[in-house]
Amino acid sequence: MAGRRYSCTDTTALDSTADTALNIVSNASTTHRMWFYDLLFSNGGTPADLTSTITVGRTTDTGTGDTPTIETLDPADRASLATPKGNLSSECTYGDTVLEFDLNHRAVLRWVAPPGGEIVTPATANNGLGGKSSHATQRTDYRVTMFWVE
Repeated sequence: MAGRRYSCTDTTALDSTADTALNIVSNASTTHRMWFYDLLFSNGGTPADLTSTITVGRTTDTGTGDTPTIETLDPADRASLATPKGNLSSECTYGDTVLEFDLNHRAVLRWVAPPGGEIVTPATANNGLGGKSSHATQRTDYRVTMFWVE
């Protein structure tokens, strides 16, 4: 797939409430479509044989959180038009769930889209993709990395 490629990573504390670690949306002033082709999920801290539920879904607003750095994978490309939010203190609004699975805390999962199977977002302000996780009793750090094309 041709286009400008970007990545972004952030971490949030995992607890009993589903907390978003990373949300990437089309910014309000320059709306554009994004094709997400590679996602990484992991837990940090002390290893334990516990399982969390990971949810990746379409979002319709940014939520409130820090602003992680978007990395341009080709240094000749312009800066991304996307707006990232991470470690959300006020959750974004989720719509359709596009991926949901359980992940052992000792594991790292990499989801790679098959050719033509990328997760595509609409060219609508503040629409994008978010990754969140929850666990009933364990407190650890949860990390999400997203790669996309604009």
